[in-house]
Amino acid sequence: MDAAVEVRGLVKKYRKSGRGISGMDLDIERGATFALLGPNGAGKTTFVKCLLGLLRPNAGTIAVFGEPAANPSSREGVGFVPETPRFADFLSAREVMRLHGGLIGLSGPALEDQIDMRLEAADLLDAPKRVKQFSKGMVRRLALAQALLGSPRLLVMDEPTADLDPIGRRTVRNQMAALTQAGATIILNSHQLSEVERLCDHVAIMNRGKLLGQGPIDELVPEGTDLETVFVDMVEKAGLP
Repeated sequence: MDAAVEVRGLVKKYRKSGRGISGMDLDIERGATFALLGPNGAGKTTFVKCLLGLLRPNAGTIAVFGEPAANPSSREGVGFVPETPRFADFLSAREVMRLHGGLIGLSGPALEDQIDMRLEAADLLDAPKRVKQFSKGMVRRLALAQALLGSPRLLVMDEPTADLDPIGRRTVRNQMAALTQAGATIILNSHQLSEVERLCDHVAIMNRGKLLGQGPIDELVPEGTDLETVFVDMVEKAGLP
């Protein structure tokens, strides 16, 4: 298997709560659209933060395209849409995009062309002048637009369709489809299981920091049932948080 992400024996515990991740092993293939599911507190966001180098694991390893996640070079070509995106409210959408484009080494006409393309795809060309005037859905669409600058080969998304109306969710789906067609890998954290079934080809289910099941979605979800049923059954058998 040609993996975009390889996780071996990952452990991350928080001192106060004792929660976190306990011995995770996981492979995410290049080009996959992969969903990580679990109840609140299951360890999904902890995993994402370890993957992006925002948290240091207590034990185990994560490799991103063969590079240890602790190395800054592993994050080249990685886009991230956080669960609660925040931008300086005095900036315009274009200024936000220029800032983030500069951080990944883009500049000049190449950057401006990408900004135009991404803002148009996000339906933000006619957005209010300042971010402080944006709705929650507009901020969410801007977060995805900045994450797609540079055409990342790995896109990590935490609840990307929260706060979006049906048109906004369709926009996100279309952009994800375009990215996967270009060969990128997507990791998606979401509680919206119907969206996961529409968007993803692989899924892993977590509870209390442990993986309960993983694999292609058409193998994990038997014919005649749905992802929500499989998810609830697995979590209930493992014990609720």
